[in-house]
Amino acid sequence: MTPVNALFGKPAAVAASLALGALFLSAGWTTLPTRHAAATVSYQLAAPMDGTPAASPAAPIAVPVFLMQPDHATMRSGTGLLQPDGRVDITLFDPSDPRLIHGSEALMFNTEFRVLWLLATDEERARLWRGIEEVGRGLRTAMDAILESPEFTGEYRDALQDIGRMAIEEAWRTPSTRATYEEFLRSAEPMLHDIVGRDLKAIAMKQVEPLVWNLIGANVGMALDPFRSQSWDLAPVDQAIDAILREAREAGLVNRAARQLADSWQAKAFLKTFAGNVVDALAHQQRLRDVAGRMVNDPRLGAYLKPVSGPAGDLARLAPDLLFGVQAGADLNALAAHTFQGFLTGRGGPLIVMMSASQREDILTLDRYSPRILLHAVPQ
Repeated sequence: MTPVNALFGKPAAVAASLALGALFLSAGWTTLPTRHAAATVSYQLAAPMDGTPAASPAAPIAVPVFLMQPDHATMRSGTGLLQPDGRVDITLFDPSDPRLIHGSEALMFNTEFRVLWLLATDEERARLWRGIEEVGRGLRTAMDAILESPEFTGEYRDALQDIGRMAIEEAWRTPSTRATYEEFLRSAEPMLHDIVGRDLKAIAMKQVEPLVWNLIGANVGMALDPFRSQSWDLAPVDQAIDAILREAREAGLVNRAARQLADSWQAKAFLKTFAGNVVDALAHQQRLRDVAGRMVNDPRLGAYLKPVSGPAGDLARLAPDLLFGVQAGADLNALAAHTFQGFLTGRGGPLIVMMSASQREDILTLDRYSPRILLHAVPQ
C-alpha cells in the first residue's frame, strides 16, 4: 500500500495522481506554440528589387519562421502571418530565447532548393561548386567521346540533326517568333540610321575632298579631248570606298553597331522567344523521345560515361551532407527538412528566415532579387 493510500485512502490517491498529471500537462503546454498568441514582432515587406509589382496574398496566410544561427544551421522559431497589405506579424515560440539575438533582420523566400544554396556557408558553397565543376568537366569529356564515337555517328547523329532542323523550322514559323523578329527589324532601322548619320558620315566626309581631286586628276586628259570615246576613269571612287570601309573597320564601327543591336531589348526578346519555341518544338517531337530512349538504353554509349560517373557519385554524397545537414552527429537542418517536405508534397509557399545583418548582406550579395526584404521591425 502506498503512503497516500495509507494516510488518506484511495480517493485521495486518485486525486493526487490527477493533480500531478495536470501539473505536467500545464508545464508541457507552456512550451508549445499557441495558435492565438499575440504577435511578438511585426515587419513590412519591401518592394521587389527587380522593379516588378509586389505580389500579396488575397487573404492572410501562415508562414513558417526559422532562425539562422552563426554557423548557418537553422531552427524553427515561430510562425508568421502574411497580411494582404504586406504586413508580417511573427509570433515566436520563445521570445526569451537568447539565440534570437542573431535574428535582428529577416528575409522571405519561396520554399525551393535554391534557399539551401543561399543559406549555406562560403566554404560549403565552394565545396559544392568544386564538385559541380568536376561533374561538368567529366560530362564534357563523356559527351565529346560519345559525339565522336562510331556508334553515335553511325546510328544517331543524322536523326538528331534532322530533328533539330525540323524544330528550328517549326519555331521560325511560329507567330510569336515572327512578331518579335519584325519588331527587332523595326528597331534596328533607327539605330543603324543614327550610326550612319553620325559616325559613318564623318568617315566618308574625310574622303570627299581627296576623291574630287583624284577624279579630276584621273580624267583631266579625257575632259580636254573633244574626240574622247573612252568612259570616265572611276577608279578613285573604288579607292575611296575601300578607304571608308577600312577606316570603319579600324574604328570598330561595325562591331559597335552589332553590339548596340544585340543589346537592345527587341533583340533579346526575339532570341528568347525563338529559343523557347525551339525547345517547345523539340519537346513535342515523338521522334526525339524515341531516339533519346534508344540512346539512354544503348550499353555501347554507356561505356563512354565513365569520366562523369565518379564525380557525379561524389557530388551526390556531398550535396545532402552540406545542404540537408545529415553529417554524422548533426541534427537535420530544420529548413532543409521543410524544403524537402514542400518538394515532395508540391505545397511550398513562402518562408521567413531571421538572421543577423551580416548574414542578410551576404545573401543579398549572392541574389538581390529572389529574397524579399522585411523592413521596419516594430515590437508589439
